Parts: sequence; structure tokens; C-alpha cells
Amino acid sequence: MKRCKRGKILFGSLLVFSFAIILLLYAKLENTEHEENGLENINNYSPIALLEDTIVYDYFNDDDEFVIGCYDIESKNLSDVICVDGFYISSGLPAVIEDSVILPVTLYTNEHKLLMINADSNTSDTIFNDYNSSAIDVVSTMNTAIYMLSTIRDNSIETSYIRKYNETTNKMDICIKKEFANNTGEQIIAFACSNERIYVIVNQIEAEDDIYIEIYDDKNYDLIGKLYFDSELRNDVSENGIIQFYCFNDYIYVRNFTDYGAIGKIENDQVKTVLNLYNLRIAYNGRNTQDNYYGFFLRGGKDFYILDVDTDILYQTNLGLSQDESFRNVLSNGNDICICILDETDTEAFTTKNTTIVDFNELINEAYQIKPIADYLN
Repeated sequence: MKRCKRGKILFGSLLVFSFAIILLLYAKLENTEHEENGLENINNYSPIALLEDTIVYDYFNDDDEFVIGCYDIESKNLSDVICVDGFYISSGLPAVIEDSVILPVTLYTNEHKLLMINADSNTSDTIFNDYNSSAIDVVSTMNTAIYMLSTIRDNSIETSYIRKYNETTNKMDICIKKEFANNTGEQIIAFACSNERIYVIVNQIEAEDDIYIEIYDDKNYDLIGKLYFDSELRNDVSENGIIQFYCFNDYIYVRNFTDYGAIGKIENDQVKTVLNLYNLRIAYNGRNTQDNYYGFFLRGGKDFYILDVDTDILYQTNLGLSQDESFRNVLSNGNDICICILDETDTEAFTTKNTTIVDFNELINEAYQIKPIADYLN
């Protein structure tokens, strides 16, 4: 989650504000020494999307303005594409369609913008904007369609809705909507798109801790099923809110505001806990494609996990990190992963020591632990 440092807070809950501040503290990186992997030019920035030949990054400049740019992996050239004036906050989790990155941002004026950055032409465009109550919008894609979750409050009624971007009208068409007022009704707290379906985490307001996943088709948005969390996941989801939700094959990944991340396996109508760890992050892939491998890492740690969804096997490795190194961030494009390695000796600046790109097969060959998913569920 990215947030500008200047100005006072105009909106947003204390929880969101606190989380945004924490991430901002390490969003601005200091200069680091050159490394042998050839990606040293991007060490000063925060990668947010890995494309075929480009890394899209963001950072705050000397004027505390939010900047998004593109790094050409082959030429090693950096190109700042857009500087967002009046930036307030963003989830920092973009969607990717072909060579374009779609990122929602919110301004201090409470204006919400949906930016599209084209990495091929190094250009940007605002494809949609409106005003909402909740500080953060969330985006996901299905093939070439863009979906966005937003929330608006009108007096005592709060409405959360998932909308689909209409390229013809340049507007957002409402697909799924929930409302609550006076502690009665339903609330959408997260959503994800996967395999022609939309997965929606719903909170039943009047029923204490009644939280579940509703599944909708992507044509008529008909409800086609429900999933219920096991007791471990239910507690984390209901008590601590959701900052990230991702669905793939028969699995989900969910991360709450206390930074516990969990991998869950869908069996029948239940989501069972596979792995639930503090600082467990997914190697984020904004393309939202159906891949063979999915990566997970311990932020600030040394453990890296690879989930083979075809064989239901979880691999574990540490990439040979030294005592003074840990994972800062990892991105995926389905085949390769971009890894930012943190310099643990620099405890004040939170600097990236090294940035590298490797493929999943290479990491699997280095795995020191291989366990079937069934071993985690039993």
C-alpha cells in the first residue's frame, strides 16, 4: 500500500492509515551499490509489476510526489511515465492486461482515479475517475476485462460494489452490489477473479463473525456457490480485515491487516488452511492468469515456497540468502519471478541490496523440502 507523506489525513480508518504509513517508510529507497545481476538500476525503486521485458515501478520523488515508471530489462533504461499530483493512497497492487498496467489511486481531494500505464509506449492515461467514501479501490482482471471494488456511504447506508470497466462508455457498470445500514445487511470486503468466476468475500453484518466466499459467474453475475473458511482462516479473516485476496485453481491466498498471510485449499464447499504465517506474501502476478506455479515468500525472512497446482506439491527453498539478506518483495509473470533482496545490515534506510529475475524451474531445482499439500491438511 502506497501513501504520500505530506498533508493531513482527510479520510480512511485508523487501521488503513497505520498500515499505509508503515509501508511508506520503506517505499523510498536509498542508493545502493551495483550488483552483478545487471538490474542494479532499479534497486532504488519499488517494482509493482513484472511484464515480459519490462518492470513497472513506483517511488516518491524529492517533492514527495508519487511517480510510476518503466524499466526496460534488456537496455536497463529507466523511464518515469507519470507523476500523480495530489496523491493520497493506493493499494499498490495493479492489474495487468498485455503491456498495460492498471492501478487505482486516490487523491487528497477524495477523487479516485484508475490509471493505465502502457509499458510499450511509456505513456499513461486516466481511464476512469469518480468519488467514493473508502480510501482504497481494488482491481482485478478476467481476460481483458477490468473489475474494481469500491465503497460509498450515503448517510447511514454503505454500499460496496464490484464494477466492470466499459470501454465504450468509459464508465463502470455495476456487477455485484451489497448494502448495509443500522448493523443490518451485507458488505463486500474483498474480491478476486479466477477461471471465469468472481470470488467475493462477504461479511454478514447482523450475524457475528459470519463471513464466507460467494462465487458468481462472469456473464450474468449469478450466484453459483458459497465457500466457508475453516476455523483458523475464519478467525484471521473476520477479526483482522483483508488487505489482499487472490484465487487460483483450487486455491486461495488471503492476507489480513496484521500481515498474516495464508494459503487455503478449496475442497467441496470449504477452504482449508495449508499454510498460515506472519509476513507470508504471494509473488504477485497482476495478469491473473492460470499458471502452473505460484510463489510465496516470507517478507523480511529467507523462506520461499513454490506451489505446483497440477501436482498439489509445495516446494520450499531459501535461494541461498546470506545471514545479512532477506526478501523485500517478489513479483511474478507466471513464468519468471522478480526478486528484491533486502540488505539487513542497513536497518535505517531499508535498502534493496540486489534485484534479480529467475524462473520457477530453477527455484524448484534448488528446493530442499518437498511436501504434498495433503500433508499440510492432515
